[in-house]
Amino acid sequence: MTSTGRVRLERTTTANDGVASLVLDDPPRRNAMGMAMYAAVPALISEVNGDPDVRVLVVRGEGTTFGAGSDITEFRAQRLGDAHVHYDEVERRATKALTSCRVPVVAAIRGACMGGGLGIALAADLRYAADDALFSVPPGRLGVGYPLDAIDRLVATIGRAAATDLLLTARRFGAAEALRIGLVHDVVTVDRLDDLVADRCATIASLAPMTLRAARAALAGRPDAAALADACFHSADLVEGITAFEESRQPSFGDR
Repeated sequence: MTSTGRVRLERTTTANDGVASLVLDDPPRRNAMGMAMYAAVPALISEVNGDPDVRVLVVRGEGTTFGAGSDITEFRAQRLGDAHVHYDEVERRATKALTSCRVPVVAAIRGACMGGGLGIALAADLRYAADDALFSVPPGRLGVGYPLDAIDRLVATIGRAAATDLLLTARRFGAAEALRIGLVHDVVTVDRLDDLVADRCATIASLAPMTLRAARAALAGRPDAAALADACFHSADLVEGITAFEESRQPSFGDR
């Protein structure tokens, strides 16, 4: 059986809010990621990167679930033996596209966020969860190898001790523990999640894009971080920021 789910891009920038959404869309399978869904992500991120009106990208699941993992119904055909090499590369390209996105990426998490779904969430810069969120790193229950880049991001996010616990027990845990160990940045009730994410996105979209790009590069340890930071000092946005401060108004940054 092959997944019929899709990943789609929604843009609300017509309202001049600078926000686009990458939506994992297969509710009958709790938004489990089929290989075709992973394969679609890089092209959609390229669209985001090419749209100067987008200032922040939200990743979310359609309906009441973020993502239950990779689609296990595909594993027998696509992950047994050496077939896993191609599958893993397709998945790696998807998460790499997210981590390399031109704009900050925010994950809005409801319901299950497990396995491959958690790998997608870990590729975001910020993660906000509803109190019904449920997390797990379950490869040990299946016998698959969890992608090494996902393990690296897990360790970088929550530390080696907590990552070891999750990988070696494959246990499920809720939003409160996810907040305590630093996996998510905030937890609110289900009815408040959209408002929280919208508020954080509005803040991000109002800030200087070049500054945020340099900060994200530095946080990721990228070699271009110093050059990106230096470019900020030669930007029209810095002039605008100084002028807005002097005039006691909000700045209007143009990413230039």
